[in-house]
Amino acid sequence: MAPPCQFPEKHRRVPARCTEGEQDLVKPLDRRGQTQTSYQQTRPMADPEKFSLEIKRFVSASRDRIYAAWTDPAQLKEWFGPENVKTRDLVADVRVGGQFRWDCTDPEGNEVTITGEYRELEAGRRIVFTWKHEGNEDWKNITSIVTVEFVDCEGGTEIHLTHEKLPTETSRDDHEQGWNSVFDRLGKFLNK
Repeated sequence: MAPPCQFPEKHRRVPARCTEGEQDLVKPLDRRGQTQTSYQQTRPMADPEKFSLEIKRFVSASRDRIYAAWTDPAQLKEWFGPENVKTRDLVADVRVGGQFRWDCTDPEGNEVTITGEYRELEAGRRIVFTWKHEGNEDWKNITSIVTVEFVDCEGGTEIHLTHEKLPTETSRDDHEQGWNSVFDRLGKFLNK
């Protein structure tokens, strides 16, 4: 049996279970009107040199199933991106040193391109890639880093996403909202 959701000590920045005072970080998820044991935690991280965020989300699926959804280009095209963003094209060469390109249209109708490179791939456990918003002045000399980790938990998997080195506080807040929507879409994809 898998242990309760807890990351190794070196990764534990946000407790796996909320304590009093952290209630605003946790939002129960439901399916068909039923309360689930799923949860999410979001915490912006401020550093004078950078803006970062981290999100934890429990999903009722195996690590291998979730990892495949993140690394199989055909699956990725089915769910990746926030609900209110339209994907025009998504190309992912999922291997260390491989490139990805996500062409999308934001809710205001602006065409956006995100590019990156896969830096680490540890099957079923961890994905690290760069993330750059092409053509946006705030991102002129910035390349951010996204780390996604998967941990076995009782009844499923806890996903821990950290997005570091964002250019501005506004960008961090927008990405926090976007990543939470991405996780919502991933959950729906895995439950279909």
